[in-house]
Amino acid sequence: MAVRSKFLEDGLTPQQEQAIIGLINETSVAAAARASGVGQRTLHQWINDDKRFMVAYRAARRQAFDQAIALTQRYASLAVTTLAKVMADASAANAAKVSAATAMLKFGRESIELDDLAARIETLESERDDEGDRS
Repeated sequence: MAVRSKFLEDGLTPQQEQAIIGLINETSVAAAARASGVGQRTLHQWINDDKRFMVAYRAARRQAFDQAIALTQRYASLAVTTLAKVMADASAANAAKVSAATAMLKFGRESIELDDLAARIETLESERDDEGDRS
């Protein structure tokens, strides 16, 4: 119900709401149109010409993606443990060990890069704030 009222608050019709749900859940525009009971031409028209529809659709996509990201974060430690087990498994194929080791190194490098970027941004923001205080 909360999602429905949010769509309606955005000025969308119940058909447009169903179309957005279809676009999120189906694999193609044609399938979304069938699932939502909206003509494919109408759905394409909303996608191409209706700004409110597209704003609501993008918000729904972001919400769905945010949920997927939260799920991956929940299982991140299990994934790392699995990779470590494969790397250490003497009976695992060499290709599996190399893939696991590559993934671990990649994630480690990306983590360091993110930490470095966060530190640089923090420094830049601090310097900007200091300059603002002096003005």
